[in-house]
Amino acid sequence: MFEYFFRHRRRVSKEQKIAVDRKVRRFLPRSLLARSLLMISLPLFITQAISLELFYGTFLSTVSRRLTDSVSGEISFIVQQYSTTQSVVYHSALLDQSQQSLQLNIKWLANQSIQSKSNSNPIILGPVDELLDRGLDDRLSVPFKTDWHSYNDQVVVSVQLKQGVLEFLVPKKKLTAGSVWLFVIWIVGSAILLFLITAIFAWVQFRAIRRLSKSVEKFGKGRDPGTLHPVGSKELRNAAESFNVMRERILRFVKQRTVILASVSHDLRTPLTRLRLSLAMLPQKGMINAEDQALDIAEMVTDIEEMEQMISGYLSFARGEGTEELQMTDMVQLAEDVVAAAYRLGTQFLSADIPANIPDMMVRVGSIRRVLANILENARRHGGQVSFAVREKDRGIFFIIDDNGPGIPEEKRESVFIPFETGNSQKGTGLGLAIARNIIQGHGGDIELQNSPQGGLRVIIFIPN
Repeated sequence: MFEYFFRHRRRVSKEQKIAVDRKVRRFLPRSLLARSLLMISLPLFITQAISLELFYGTFLSTVSRRLTDSVSGEISFIVQQYSTTQSVVYHSALLDQSQQSLQLNIKWLANQSIQSKSNSNPIILGPVDELLDRGLDDRLSVPFKTDWHSYNDQVVVSVQLKQGVLEFLVPKKKLTAGSVWLFVIWIVGSAILLFLITAIFAWVQFRAIRRLSKSVEKFGKGRDPGTLHPVGSKELRNAAESFNVMRERILRFVKQRTVILASVSHDLRTPLTRLRLSLAMLPQKGMINAEDQALDIAEMVTDIEEMEQMISGYLSFARGEGTEELQMTDMVQLAEDVVAAAYRLGTQFLSADIPANIPDMMVRVGSIRRVLANILENARRHGGQVSFAVREKDRGIFFIIDDNGPGIPEEKRESVFIPFETGNSQKGTGLGLAIARNIIQGHGGDIELQNSPQGGLRVIIFIPN
């Protein structure tokens, strides 16, 4: 029973959290720019609001209390002096002296009384109205009222005496700090200014993100967006450069596959035509003497083997690296195994320089092994003697393979990496180097062809670490 209760409680609690999350997301902006501005502006305005609250609660309250105590003390003193004597001359002198010394405009309203109650001041001036009423109430034993709205720059303080009302016109600057409005404008203005500056910088950064997003969306729909110019922060530049690399690899992949599909029918047409002619030459009736047709059968077998070789090359190229996973590999052992296998197949090595300090690397072992074996086999077929070396650099390792064959002219070196280009008149599908470059580029490296010191071709394979 308790277990059911706790399970039900957890399920209800989870459902409630999901419902709350949905309600919260409903009020959140959808765009990343708007959410970023919200995350920046919300703490900013909360901080400014706290600053205003601290200003009103501490500094402004203290200053206002001191100012109102001073004014209420002056009013109390004048009321007390005015009430002690009935001399008109003294009253007139007292009012004139107070106006000159205390900047208080005082009127005597004979035979009048206070009719209304006090009204408050605008909240922007702080708690000065309450403090003034409290100070007057503590110092005066007679009725009074304050009026904050009759004049823009003066506060009317009316004190009820026996023969009438003593009216004080107090300048508001005597009761309020002169920097209140300036401080409020500074707080609000600085918050708005900071928000605008942040919004401008954020918009510039997110413009690069939007451009990257549009390029990805366009490329995903099969349209080439072109090379994306890296702008913005370091992370955005890295993202744009990564997108450009990905775009180039995908375009190259699509182009190569298109070339394969276009070439399959062309390359297979010749052996298929020969097969069709050979079959047409066979007797259509009666018994067939195998000895008489041995030459035709041998030619058909040769055509079938040629097609199998072509199809295997197509499949190898289309498969590329396949699904082979990266794994930490002993590159010294890998190089030694490849050299040993090539030696067993008849490759004559002038030298095989494999330093023992070559570091281990994350590679696709089978793919790298096939690349090295293919290059060594080409060197064996085109040249009699082969040199093999491994070199370590700061950013990766280099496999250097030299032969003493005829080499490849410089103007044709790049074309041999194009599918179905053999670079010479020898028979073949022309996919070996294309597959090899695909595999190496899949590791972030490349293959380069140069003139060899042995007189033939030098192949440099670079794999970054």
